[in-house]
Amino acid sequence: MTGRVFHTSDWHLGRQIGRHRRDTEVDAVLDEIIDIADDFAPELIVHSGDLFDSSRPGLDDIRRAAHALRRLGAIAPVVVVAGNHDTTHVLAFLEYILNDMGTREADQARVRFATDARPDRLLVAEYPTKDGELTLRIGALPYLHPNRFTYDFADPALTTATYAERMRTVQADVYRRLTASRGARDILVFAAHLFVEGATPSYSERKISIADDYAASATDMPDVAYGALGHIHKPQSVGRAGFPACYAGSPLQMDFGETGDTKSVVLAEIGPGRESLIETVPLTAGRRLIRLEGTLEEIAQRAGRVGDAWVKAVVNVEAFSPFLSDTLTKMLPHATIVDIEERHTGAAHRVLDRETSTEELPGIDDLLRDYLPGRGTTGLALDRVMAAFAQLQAEPDPDDPAPCCEENLLTAAIAGQPLDTIDRSGLLAGTDTTAAETTR
Repeated sequence: MTGRVFHTSDWHLGRQIGRHRRDTEVDAVLDEIIDIADDFAPELIVHSGDLFDSSRPGLDDIRRAAHALRRLGAIAPVVVVAGNHDTTHVLAFLEYILNDMGTREADQARVRFATDARPDRLLVAEYPTKDGELTLRIGALPYLHPNRFTYDFADPALTTATYAERMRTVQADVYRRLTASRGARDILVFAAHLFVEGATPSYSERKISIADDYAASATDMPDVAYGALGHIHKPQSVGRAGFPACYAGSPLQMDFGETGDTKSVVLAEIGPGRESLIETVPLTAGRRLIRLEGTLEEIAQRAGRVGDAWVKAVVNVEAFSPFLSDTLTKMLPHATIVDIEERHTGAAHRVLDRETSTEELPGIDDLLRDYLPGRGTTGLALDRVMAAFAQLQAEPDPDDPAPCCEENLLTAAIAGQPLDTIDRSGLLAGTDTTAAETTR
């Protein structure tokens, strides 16, 4: 006898790549996730956090989340854990509209949200298996921010303890709640959005939230049949003696640090007194992210294998190329080029010291021409900017520019004129009338 748990995570709805939205491929991968869940026929579906990428998601992304969660809820009950990108108000609104505008009782809801970590409000729910022989009992722990750690500790000393020490107490509370009035046929599941020590980040996560100081100990996790973890975008299992715990990861490659990651969902078949059966199913929807680096000739040799993908190009060049963007676009007709980084051979890591001749230093024209492409000005637009700059440089200065009043006052002060003798309405006491008229 076993119970089936379907685990997905970190959808980050609304996440863009560069200036580009990814709605089409997000819809495709959500369809794929729902199809896999339907084929697996689980008794419980867990989303372990970061439903959205922003604390203020757009209406399209809220609609997309509601539609996908409703479809999953038609397959099996769904528990969604609040991640560090999610807010209580947004998830409460989703729960309201998904559960018949608040008319359905919480224990009858097909989609439930864990947004409160306080011991008396922690979400602990029970879901019977289809044959009625077993019960899946889940404790869901939302993200606890290191700098806004809101929890009712019995020991006041824990309010100043390390993050790992506080999380040890929190997870122990979750386990106590899970095992309270536990039946012999109950299968325990722990769902949480947190960074567990030893996990390998993709580094598309927020850096502060994956710092070593904010890692929870793997040995402190509750002793359950399955741990459904969210927060780390790279799918992986987490070392912990006694039970399996997995990060489902994000369903799409989030940035160019994840080009080697295969995205997936987790299927867990668990039961009392038996080893859990864990299977990861790869997700194939969505465009690949590809980083191309080298000379134009080297990139051209790989271009035929790129196809429909998001591309970041790092191009090694001998001299500035005003038409580099056009060249790459023709070379990669089916790809979307998100970023172009132009590296000039021999130009990097030059150390300037007192022995450096001024003749060796680049001119202002060269510096400006190197700088502007990194700010998005390339091709014909760059040529027009440089032409305008050259025209400004060529304009002659006035033959005898009249000094401004501030300049005259500064000159007088430098000359040692006492400040109390300076006539600020004109010039200086006893100066010539021409200069005084200029100051006025």
